[in-house]
Amino acid sequence: MRHLAVVPVMVIALASPSGSAAAKTDPFCAPLRTFAASVHKGQTKSVEFHTSWLADFKGGNPQAIGAFTRCMDHSYAPGQAVCDYLTKHGAVEFAGNNARRALVCLLPGTRFGQNAFNLDALDVSFYYGTPQRGSNISLRFGDDPKMGGGVLVIKADGY
Repeated sequence: MRHLAVVPVMVIALASPSGSAAAKTDPFCAPLRTFAASVHKGQTKSVEFHTSWLADFKGGNPQAIGAFTRCMDHSYAPGQAVCDYLTKHGAVEFAGNNARRALVCLLPGTRFGQNAFNLDALDVSFYYGTPQRGSNISLRFGDDPKMGGGVLVIKADGY
């Protein structure tokens, strides 16, 4: 059964000691938070993490079988650190876990169930920082019709 998680953040951003603990110990959080905090007022930066399980991306080797990743940091050093982490440690078979982890990192206290489902899509927006200085973050995860496979897009608009 497929589950679609396109919900307002207020619905899923429930205070949870376990969510906060995960956000404090997950090594993905440090480069992701640095990326979110680095975007200056008026700037927009993004990272795109592409994953494909058991088949290469469109235009790749049709005979290839395995786990494939590509990450686009758009020549932005804090984005490159996110890409470096995801390329080495990101989930490919269950790529929705990357989106879940990103949301928990950037919204401490966010809590999901006991891994009882595979996240197939996510589309949320929220701010990171303070009301006076930070970034409007959009996290989008789902199928990628251009490249094939899935894509996690993390976009930060500085304010």
